[in-house]
Amino acid sequence: MSLAQFAIEKRAVTYLSVLLLVVGGAVSYLNLGQLEDPEFTVKTAVITTTYPGASPEEVEQEVTDRIELAVQELQQVQYIESTSMAGLSQVKVEIEPRFTSRHIPQIWDELRRKVTDVTPSLPPGTSTPDVIDNFGDVFGHLLAVTGEGFSYGEMEEYAKDIQRELSVMDGVARVDLWGVQGKTIYLDV
Repeated sequence: MSLAQFAIEKRAVTYLSVLLLVVGGAVSYLNLGQLEDPEFTVKTAVITTTYPGASPEEVEQEVTDRIELAVQELQQVQYIESTSMAGLSQVKVEIEPRFTSRHIPQIWDELRRKVTDVTPSLPPGTSTPDVIDNFGDVFGHLLAVTGEGFSYGEMEEYAKDIQRELSVMDGVARVDLWGVQGKTIYLDV
């Protein structure tokens, strides 16, 4: 018996199946997430430490290995990946997928404590390790400030005023200024 023949002979079953599929599809469609910028959690952090003048081998032995050992003490870590190059150590830490977004801030605090504890044992000349864990930040809007006849300093002050006003609005988590011209003094002797 073919499917077409079955559908014709058993009309009640066919109608019920189609009705269930339509109702199920409509309910599923109405329950879809509808956020313009949905929240998501990035479970990766990068620990960056500079060690000026050191060879990759020195960076590996004196900085990267010590940071890796401290990070391995965390039970939430899924894997660690490190890169040691001349004057720079980068340790990438990935958290296990079973941890939700409400657990992540606590895990990053523990990670920072572990890194802070190992910092005194790093060789002289190394920078303080920088834990970068805010990869999930996204910008919903980009605004530009231009002004013909205004100096860069005047436009910067205006942009800072806008930044202060936007920062206190509901739903705004962070406002950054990009492209601000650095102040320079030229001396002609």
